[in-house]
Amino acid sequence: MVRRSFAEMGHEAAIVSDSPYGLSAYDFLVFITEPKSMFGGIASSLPQTLAKSEGLIGKRCLALVRKSGFRSGNTLRKFMEALEHEGLVVVQGEIVSDASSAAAVARGTPLNRR
Repeated sequence: MVRRSFAEMGHEAAIVSDSPYGLSAYDFLVFITEPKSMFGGIASSLPQTLAKSEGLIGKRCLALVRKSGFRSGNTLRKFMEALEHEGLVVVQGEIVSDASSAAAVARGTPLNRR
């Protein structure tokens, strides 16, 4: 639904898990995750995966965390820190409960630089 929201706004959007072009080929990135456990935390492989991608410094992104467990806010904070550590600029971070709320956040995300 998030990809469709961007497409409806006139942006080209793609779901990329293993892109042959890498993440640096895109102008704006959206990262969506869920807490690793009931008590929060992010997947330990995220920083290593991002570190393998070249050209991420200065790329703007949206960070979304699915509401789950007790510490979704802590998961979002750590997620945003991991993204920023790899040089990404997090323009917005949100906790979402389902796909429709993620799509609503996507529609309100400031995609264009001002």
